[in-house]
Amino acid sequence: MSVSARLREAGLDPLACTLWSISLVAFSVIALSDNVHAELMLLCRSNPGPVFAESLSYLHFYYSTLDLAAFAAGVTLMLVAMMTPALAGPALHLWFRSLSRHRWRAIVLFLLGYLCVWLAACALLFVIALLLVSLTDSELAAGVMAVVGWLIWQLSVMRSRCLARCHQQPRLSVFGMAALVDPLCFGVTHGFWCVTTCWALMLIPLCLPYAHLPVMLGGAVLIAYERASANGPAFSQVTGAIRRGLAPRWKTIRQRLAAAPANSRPHP
Repeated sequence: MSVSARLREAGLDPLACTLWSISLVAFSVIALSDNVHAELMLLCRSNPGPVFAESLSYLHFYYSTLDLAAFAAGVTLMLVAMMTPALAGPALHLWFRSLSRHRWRAIVLFLLGYLCVWLAACALLFVIALLLVSLTDSELAAGVMAVVGWLIWQLSVMRSRCLARCHQQPRLSVFGMAALVDPLCFGVTHGFWCVTTCWALMLIPLCLPYAHLPVMLGGAVLIAYERASANGPAFSQVTGAIRRGLAPRWKTIRQRLAAAPANSRPHP
């Protein structure tokens, strides 16, 4: 009996187990050696000074002396650890919508476009994380700010729309040049909507280099949980219920604030 058959008999999804295995291997490598966050810690510990003066000069020095290959490898490893379990849906779509001899090629092209978008986004997120640490002069304070920003973005309607776009499955051609272009475009498009959905969550471990590993693991579980259902993830439904519950209170607060100046005028 094959391994996949045994997993199915045990009530487990073979694809999910494979993706989580890849993710845990990447987490293990990060735990043993993580040069990307080590360089960020050294930069944040070097007393950058004012944000818009010395900090920007440190940024310029950092990126001018940065080993781009090592940076790309470290960020890719971080993305593999956090995002791999969430790619089950796109992988199945590519697998069943491609010819059998082109399946792996389609998946590789998808991953190429997906990683290119995330690499560009992570370069910007590293800058934001460094500026937050420089502004607050504390990794903990920067992490708290990132968590608050994530909570606000998590409850926003715009994020729910971006998350819905992550579940879209476009048409894939099986012949000609379109069979090469469509998976690549799918990867770029899916990567864009994934970035817009998860950028605030990804910023948290970048602001907390010493605690980034458990934060990344929790983020990977949350992202995979959200992507598990294309009909409306449970966590998204919870945030939607929170928004609907807060809407009447926000309306009442706005009405009271609008009436406050008139009520606060002194009587003759």
